[in-house]
Amino acid sequence: MTPTTDEILKRFADNLRSKDRQAATVESYCRDATEFLRYLDSFKMQLKSVEPETLIAFRDHLAFSEKDRDNSVRRKIIGIRQFFRFLAFEKLIGDTPFDAMPLPERDDELKMPIVSGQIESALLSMQATHLKSARDIAILRLLAFEGIKAHELIEFQINDYIASSGKGSLFVPGVKSRTIMLAPETTEALMVYRDYFKAWVETRKSTQQAQFHWLFVSFKGKDGSLVLPQMTRHGLKFLLYELGERFKILNMNTENLRHYAIEHLLVQGWDAEQIMAHLGLRRLGNIAKHMARRRQDS
Repeated sequence: MTPTTDEILKRFADNLRSKDRQAATVESYCRDATEFLRYLDSFKMQLKSVEPETLIAFRDHLAFSEKDRDNSVRRKIIGIRQFFRFLAFEKLIGDTPFDAMPLPERDDELKMPIVSGQIESALLSMQATHLKSARDIAILRLLAFEGIKAHELIEFQINDYIASSGKGSLFVPGVKSRTIMLAPETTEALMVYRDYFKAWVETRKSTQQAQFHWLFVSFKGKDGSLVLPQMTRHGLKFLLYELGERFKILNMNTENLRHYAIEHLLVQGWDAEQIMAHLGLRRLGNIAKHMARRRQDS
């Protein structure tokens, strides 16, 4: 009996998890596969009929119809290739038609970076007067000065953060797991947030306290009165949009904040190897581009 689309996608997700893929990666690849399946369905095309030209047409559809960024298109193509490898492995199709296809070139150019000093200026205007404001400051420092990625921040649990005698460390979970030492300002921001968090949790009923083991909570509703146990990708994206609007910072997103962190660490005198270890990188990539740009400007 041929499995349904939902069954195939569930098995694909389970297969990715068995390979210790990040939860964000599983979600992303399944979303890419779902989008491609809908594209095929619009043409009444079966999986077994897909050819390399089909993926090229879909790539063009993304690039022109939806105006996706080049790297976004590239990421979706990678997700779809993984999906077809799974289909071939499960013998739901013959050989995958996509392995021989070259991926679109990755665009690693630094596009419209956040201007130096803008994040520091924003933080000077922010005050930790309650749980949400303390959370926002801690998150911004982790993204802009420690180079934490979105999926890493979302997966932090309370016990991942350790502070003693004014020094703080953070265990970063995932495939690129590592323990990093935090800047004093980041440590202080997390300590303030943790104090507000502990005080807030103690006001909850004992039956609800066990839910709040993630480091960063999320707020819902116009007044932010509903507190959810875990920050979501959408919640993080909206938070950065709010801060960008508030402080007139263009392109306020996690990718640009990670670039900002690389630049900050270079200014602090860190070398490429130290930054790679801190950010969990395996290749120079954008660090080299920042270093080259600094040499040009000097």
